[in-house]
Amino acid sequence: MYVCVYALLLQRFNRSFTRYAIGLGKRDLRILVGLLTGHNWLNRHMSVMGLRENPKCPLCDEEDETSLHLLSKCPATMLRRNALLGAHQLSPLDLRGIHWAHLLKFAKTSGRF
Repeated sequence: MYVCVYALLLQRFNRSFTRYAIGLGKRDLRILVGLLTGHNWLNRHMSVMGLRENPKCPLCDEEDETSLHLLSKCPATMLRRNALLGAHQLSPLDLRGIHWAHLLKFAKTSGRF
């Protein structure tokens, strides 16, 4: 089942997060919005659009590569996730409390954006 990260991460208005996003450059804002909405270059979305055949994560090949998978549980990014986001695995509720600056940094260092 595909879970919309946007719905999980944007439950309520957060002025700090909004100010951060407004101050980003075009490239970083595109990555952040793609990460939050699921409309990005990850395999799951590209396969839905018909641009890739395989929706699986190329890093672990265990599940479809979605924003939620990459941010919360991909075993191939576990050490990086622990270093940048503070845990080896994160639940969707855990992700809500993480500032977008940290999510963006994690995404950019993952090599998938």
